[in-house]
Amino acid sequence: MITLMFGLKRYHRLLILLGFIIATVMATEAMIIAAFPGIEEEFGVSSVIIAWILPSVMLVGAVLLLAVGSLGDILGKRRIMLACLIIYGVGVAMAGFAADMPVLLFSRMLQGLGLAIAPLAYALVAEETPVEWMATAIGVLAATYGAGSFLGIMSGAFIIEHIGWRACFLVMMPIVLLLIISAWFIIPDHGERKKAAIDLIGMILFALSILSGMLAITWLGLVGITSLLVWLSTLVSLTCLLLFLRHEKKTKSPLLDLGMIREAPFPAITINAFLVVFSFFILLQVMPYLISSPAGLALSAIYVGILLMPGSLTDMISGPLAGYIVAKKGVVLPFILGSVFLLLGCGIFFIFPTTPLLIACIWMIFSAGMSILLTIDNMIVVASAPPGNTATASAFLHTVQSIGGAVGPIVAGATLTIYAPDEAFTVLFLVVLGVSALILFQSAGIRRYLP
Repeated sequence: MITLMFGLKRYHRLLILLGFIIATVMATEAMIIAAFPGIEEEFGVSSVIIAWILPSVMLVGAVLLLAVGSLGDILGKRRIMLACLIIYGVGVAMAGFAADMPVLLFSRMLQGLGLAIAPLAYALVAEETPVEWMATAIGVLAATYGAGSFLGIMSGAFIIEHIGWRACFLVMMPIVLLLIISAWFIIPDHGERKKAAIDLIGMILFALSILSGMLAITWLGLVGITSLLVWLSTLVSLTCLLLFLRHEKKTKSPLLDLGMIREAPFPAITINAFLVVFSFFILLQVMPYLISSPAGLALSAIYVGILLMPGSLTDMISGPLAGYIVAKKGVVLPFILGSVFLLLGCGIFFIFPTTPLLIACIWMIFSAGMSILLTIDNMIVVASAPPGNTATASAFLHTVQSIGGAVGPIVAGATLTIYAPDEAFTVLFLVVLGVSALILFQSAGIRRYLP
């Protein structure tokens, strides 16, 4: 990789490397989805335990995003990114040789550091790329999410069928090693740093608040609102959150600058990011049921990948396109365009009969809108952050996105449990339609959020 990049400008090399890192993380996540039945059968565990394979990564990512972003601003983004990549590589290797479910879940938790790299990547791009190219560069970086998912979906099923699910991790080991070596030589060790101590108390309180909150939502979906575990976890989450906010106000070196996130555009943009990811993950959770269940299309499982792959392509294309439009026309036009795509994507479900072509179109249009909006959200946040706080600001946005991504599937799962399948599909699309309308309404005031 280093040889291939020789002769490119510094920020081009950095962008390519960061894109490969994000694509690798996303590809690994997409590859393993098709392995769930095989893992369940091999380890002899219930599907409830299998359901933690993906959330374990997301939860750790949500907990550590803010801490990693803050550490990047304090200790240097190069140092923290290398540490995250090494721990992520250890997690990938452990998963490839996991002998039981606890080891696999622990290895997946280590892989959560891969998600925590994202805010550092966006902050590095914002700091190292010339101003006139920054919007396009962030758009290109956003496209690597879709590219990684597309490659993972394409290759995962083939690898699992012909070799085995462990091979999904084993084939990624040399790639991760190459990325670590490349990062050592390419990522710059400079940029403005905050002169502050590491807020360990804030990290612990924030971690406890997020983890207990996610556990409360998980128990709510599993055993219902009357469970004592739901209420205890909720109480712990709220208590830790209040203690975290109180601590951040008093400490000299806060993990999160509360004054910064209260200032425009942070409140509006973070709400937008949460709503977009929340609605996207509702549809991501319901699509396999809509495609394969008798109440939907009643197609075989392989069609889930076939019908969702075009959406990954539009995701991959829409990020750079949004960056290009922002560079030429500003953020207002693409923001409204992305909001319209969300509304249109879920709205056509109620207009046309449910067919494979309709499902593919829904996912393509919705994925395009999602990619456009999240790309712009990241652009605005890193551009609005004070010097030395770009990684922290980006990490805060990605934390909110991760929480939205954790809540969405649980809402979808609970709805699919409460209602009959055909009724559940209608209810969930109505929820997403309402959220999309709210996002479009919010886009009307986007001018006031301009940095």
